[in-house]
Amino acid sequence: MEDGSDPTKPKTLTIVLNRGPFISEYADMAVNLALRARKKGYNVNLYLYLDGVWVAHVRRDKDFANVGEHLRSAMRKGVNVKSCARCADEARDITEDDQIEGIPLVGIYTLIDWLKESDKVVTFTG
Repeated sequence: MEDGSDPTKPKTLTIVLNRGPFISEYADMAVNLALRARKKGYNVNLYLYLDGVWVAHVRRDKDFANVGEHLRSAMRKGVNVKSCARCADEARDITEDDQIEGIPLVGIYTLIDWLKESDKVVTFTG
């Protein structure tokens, strides 16, 4: 191909979620998009930023459908999820122990790297 891309290499989608759960449907929409993209063969990154870090805080199962449950499902299916360390720990006192297991707190440079490596980027913000 003229642009140097490999047509056999899976495309990468990065989703940036800036909204928390139960405020709007953005958190559910972001995780559902991640699941559908994985099903279509995309590599998917989900970066929890600003109030989006609260999504990883929904750790226990509930008696109702909730985004924490969907997020765990997405991770089991290969969605790469990371939370902004400054947004979580420094601004909202959310530590890695407060989050769904397997979601690390990382710096903004991780997001920048993901953005550079991505074929598509979708942001859910308010």
